[in-house]
Amino acid sequence: MSLKSLSCDVGFADAEFDQYVKEHSQLKVIIVAWNHMKIELVFQDVIQLLDQGIGDIADVCVETTQTDLLASALNNMYESVPTTHPYQEYVFINNEDSCSLSIIAASVVVKVIA
Repeated sequence: MSLKSLSCDVGFADAEFDQYVKEHSQLKVIIVAWNHMKIELVFQDVIQLLDQGIGDIADVCVETTQTDLLASALNNMYESVPTTHPYQEYVFINNEDSCSLSIIAASVVVKVIA
């Protein structure tokens, strides 16, 4: 994996999942930061979601290389995968430095909501 951390004013370290809700192709993930502030991540045009046991969060990143999960999602999405596409893999990393939630989506907006 080659990961780049997403930007957030509060920071993701020591955060916990609160909830996630998928409506059509949009996924909202709410996490509670170390200082009890809530952070909302809204993923647009989600084509794949892999929940591998949600727990504490150390970081939220975007994968900068093509993984097997991204390749699989693209093969399911396209009859012939184009050389350029909007999709990226977003990864929630737990305190054991493992992936707890992976999302293949076209974009994400991160904001502190409370």
